[in-house]
Amino acid sequence: ALNMLLKTAAIEYARRIKNVKIISFHPGTTDTPLSKPFQSSVPSKKLFTTDFVASCLLREMDTADVDGQLSFLDWDGARIEW
Repeated sequence: ALNMLLKTAAIEYARRIKNVKIISFHPGTTDTPLSKPFQSSVPSKKLFTTDFVASCLLREMDTADVDGQLSFLDWDGARIEW
């Protein structure tokens, strides 16, 4: 449902506003209290600090094509197909 909401929002914003980009960002497993119960099964190089995830999101925001389209991206910039 969230993916469809974002897809619809991207279409509607593209009709009304120029220079808009919507990004659905998957941060990977981030070292927060929410992920604590699952961290033991996460490889050490795949458990990310909040600072690292924030820098990844900012990088994607800075380099995204402002094309009126929705992009589903993970922490390393790879497209997630939907």
